[in-house]
Amino acid sequence: MKIDFRFAALLATAAVLGLAAPGSVQSSPRSPQEEQGEKPKPQRPVEAPPRIIAMTAKDFEFDPPVIHMKVGDKVRLEVISSDRTHGLHISAFPDGGKVNTAPGLAFIFGEDCWKLKKGESVAVDIEATEPGTYSFQCCKSCGTGHKRMKGQIIVER
Repeated sequence: MKIDFRFAALLATAAVLGLAAPGSVQSSPRSPQEEQGEKPKPQRPVEAPPRIIAMTAKDFEFDPPVIHMKVGDKVRLEVISSDRTHGLHISAFPDGGKVNTAPGLAFIFGEDCWKLKKGESVAVDIEATEPGTYSFQCCKSCGTGHKRMKGQIIVER
């Protein structure tokens, strides 16, 4: 009889748990977002597009030779050579900066020397982070006037 009593006690416990469990196992109501799938992703603020400046390299000069920016400005130089292959090197450091001076220009896909082939446009994205005067010059030997092919980016507050 001990076996029957244990079996009956086990069945009674299972029945009690079976009746009590469904109410306690239920989950809390689902939110409409969960019913639709994933939660909506937070929206990033939309950045303004950079100011576009057309620049030409020709006859041993850059046009325009001086570019003005303000700290925080983003500029895209669309540079094209109209006569031969030239190069463009823009210093990220201000003219006359000390040894530990931080760069004041940031480049997206920065190059040491952008190659400017005749008739091909090259995009150079720049963000000004510090005020100062930043020099640029031709960095591909392009002929007798190569050394005078220079310009400046002036960044103001």
